[in-house]
Amino acid sequence: MLHAPLPGPLPSRGEGFKLIETQRLIIRLAEVADVQEIIRYYGENREHLQPFSPTYPPDFLDEAAWLEQVRIRLPEFASGAGFRAFVFARDLPNRIIGNLNLTQVHRGPFQSCVLGYNLAADEQGKGYMTEAVRGAVAFAFETWRLHRVAADYMPRNTRSGAVLERCGFKVEGNAPAYLLINGRWEEHVLTAIINPSWTRTAP
Repeated sequence: MLHAPLPGPLPSRGEGFKLIETQRLIIRLAEVADVQEIIRYYGENREHLQPFSPTYPPDFLDEAAWLEQVRIRLPEFASGAGFRAFVFARDLPNRIIGNLNLTQVHRGPFQSCVLGYNLAADEQGKGYMTEAVRGAVAFAFETWRLHRVAADYMPRNTRSGAVLERCGFKVEGNAPAYLLINGRWEEHVLTAIINPSWTRTAP
């Protein structure tokens, strides 16, 4: 079985679909009320994020497209496939400062997932993403009881590489022409972190 309902309770609407809390951050699924804020976040940061992202579709900033995305994300989480969430600072709990995903959850002999993230241009250099990634790894290991979290980054994205190194990810190799990013096949550095306390209690 590649997917199974993930351990732990589902986040409730009353909690704002909260998944992870750290000292300064809240990481949660989006609600309908967040759609305009999502559009603001990606609109303001599009130029900053595009060099490291797949080409955005024409409807990327359309309200209807994001309403559909919000609609499917709780069922995606409940199915055991993972989550696609947003990062909020505790002192500004309605303003998105980043995005964090744990996806491609595989059970059976894999017991692994893939981490992805981005951060607003004006929030760089504050340690937010390091804090968010540490929280996400703890969630994957302690709540989902996974054995491995993988992440990759483009060699020129040195900030991302530094975040992963600080969080304990180890380089496993390089993959040429690995992902189609902004219209070009780009090399990526492949990294992962292993759960040192994993035991066979997960699905």
